Amino acid sequence: MKFPSLFAVALASGTALSTCAFAQAQQPILELEGNLAYGVGNGGIGIFMPFLLDNGNGVFFDASGRFVEGSARQASFGMGYRHRVEGGWLLGGYGYLDVFNSEHGNSFNQLSFGVEALGPVYEARANVYLPLGDDKVAASLSHAFVSGSELKFQAGREFARAGADTEVGLRLPIFPESMNAEMKVFGGAYWYDGARGLDDTLGVKARTEVSFSGLPGVSGSTLALGASISYDNEDQTEFGLTARLRVPLGGSSRTGKAAFDPMFQRVERADFIRTYADSDGVTEAAEFVHGGQAVGKVVSISQAMGDATAINAALTTAGTNALVLANGGITLGQALQLGAGQHMVGGGGSIAVRGANSRIEVAFRNGGDAAKLTGTNAAANVVSMASGSEIAGLTITGGLAGIASSGTSNISIRDVDISKTAGDGIRLDNVTGATISGANIHDLYICNSNTNCEFAVGRPNRAPHAAIAALGTSGLTVRDTVIDSVTYGIFAGSRIDQSDWPEVITHAASDIVIDNVKISKSRREGILLVAANDVTMNKVTVDNSEQGLDMDLVVLQGTSNVSITDMTLKGGINGLMLVTASTLPENAVTTNVNVRGLTIDGTRNAGIFLNPVSGISFKDVTITNAGTYGAYIYGSEWDFLGGPVKNIDFGNMRVEGASKAGLYFSGPAENIRGDITVVDTPLNCLADQGAWSGTSLIQTDGSVLKLNGTAIEANKLKTTCK
Repeated sequence: MKFPSLFAVALASGTALSTCAFAQAQQPILELEGNLAYGVGNGGIGIFMPFLLDNGNGVFFDASGRFVEGSARQASFGMGYRHRVEGGWLLGGYGYLDVFNSEHGNSFNQLSFGVEALGPVYEARANVYLPLGDDKVAASLSHAFVSGSELKFQAGREFARAGADTEVGLRLPIFPESMNAEMKVFGGAYWYDGARGLDDTLGVKARTEVSFSGLPGVSGSTLALGASISYDNEDQTEFGLTARLRVPLGGSSRTGKAAFDPMFQRVERADFIRTYADSDGVTEAAEFVHGGQAVGKVVSISQAMGDATAINAALTTAGTNALVLANGGITLGQALQLGAGQHMVGGGGSIAVRGANSRIEVAFRNGGDAAKLTGTNAAANVVSMASGSEIAGLTITGGLAGIASSGTSNISIRDVDISKTAGDGIRLDNVTGATISGANIHDLYICNSNTNCEFAVGRPNRAPHAAIAALGTSGLTVRDTVIDSVTYGIFAGSRIDQSDWPEVITHAASDIVIDNVKISKSRREGILLVAANDVTMNKVTVDNSEQGLDMDLVVLQGTSNVSITDMTLKGGINGLMLVTASTLPENAVTTNVNVRGLTIDGTRNAGIFLNPVSGISFKDVTITNAGTYGAYIYGSEWDFLGGPVKNIDFGNMRVEGASKAGLYFSGPAENIRGDITVVDTPLNCLADQGAWSGTSLIQTDGSVLKLNGTAIEANKLKTTCK
């Protein structure tokens, strides 16, 4: 049962007792408490329900809930009996059930019993705490470690500790009898069992408390302010401050010093179940989170092993699903061949593993020297990955591609730094399922030759020298990645067979996610998608504003079913270009693109360029300082060239500071909708007036395009936009 439910049950039960069980039920006492120790606060709320018997003795029901700032919480409920004896003394006994939720997310139960002797001047009490249940797993304290040639997983553990405490105190006569206040001082000791190899915890404590009764407007209430100090062999010295308010619900006739009657005093006991947590739980086999396979042999590689041939021989011997620990600088004249299911982590890097039985995930860290792989052969990749393999925590420089994989599935690349390659940073060919995260790819070869390096629809399988090149790859995710000073940023395209006509897609680029990626100073396109399908781009920034030579920033060429959110584009020729080429396969059409949140600034040409596309939706778009137009709408009179630009929705779009016009129309356009605001721009819109262009606007199905709140009449496009 969860903490709130337990507390509610306790309160409900006490209320039922107060109305049914005893004829002399007293007003329930609401208690509010706050504590501060070493800057960490905890507090509580409770209800104390006393019942007086005919002989002057009493029983009580007590329910409370307590919490520690940002972590643990506890519900407690119990019952007790208090017996008056001669000399003004009161003897009592009580029992409690505690339910505790720890900062590690574990729930513990405990029975607690105590006795008390409360007198006019002196008082004493003792409590014992008896936990119920077994050890719990503390996931945050779990870890993995190498034992010989094996990787082991050891779960963290947490358990409740049996204990006892005792306390004696006295009231100091420092306040005059006429004043409704009292001061008490206490001293005591406590012990907690040192089970499971722990030392016993022994401690002493002292506290003082000043109480006042009769707060204005609250009959029978008391306010207590306290300070405490404790010392034990586990937590050393701790100080604390306490404030506690007790209010009889509905008021009380026990006013003045009667409000301090011990029959109605709170029970003093430990606020929380005491638990202990460490990393010494059950040891079990480990498995990789990526791929879910049991961790195989652990092997370390370094320059001391020799050249790439020797290292590859060691990797082959290690076998499938080996954990490869790469340490220090390693020079490679040919590709390091990572085998099936092998996971390589560099010194200082980490890799996700879990317990084969507990299923708890932890990060295993390679404690060796930082690994740097240097490729000395510009015609050879530095690392080649097989199916199910993973790379993490490596610096890679030189070689043809830093990391390459072909015809594989389910690979993972994390936390890598790649630079100075002669080809691509990461090259994926016909891969199914690939994740790239936390990569930093920078300072690659910059190709300025249009002949050699500019993408062309006549050769759609080639966009050379990309930070990430993924051809014919499906299930690709690129996230939390930074790309700087490269030729292309990210190229993802379907593999297209051009050996016959019509051309056909042999390996589709589909299910692509680009999330939280920053690209700067790309000589050519920052993101180029060709004949791709099912694409999600979120929090993508392409900033080429600091360079003179560049191309369009984000290009969707024959790409469909695309979602773009929170994109920022700076510099470049055109910011976002959507285009369909007639030379691509028939099913490679740019359509069904939804843009939600787009900021474009400082392009040399248009902010948005649309070239025979359809089914495009824009919302919350801001285009500033475009070199020509906010948006360029460029349709074709010929269906085989793509036909009109149609079914475009500009929702909440603002164009500011464009050098020529907010919108430019060339060729036929159909069903262009939206409400566009154009400010600080010479013209709201401009239409190509040449007869050869076939510029026209056809609006059906209620389509309306407004510029600064005024609808454009379709049959007056050329006269309105000039």
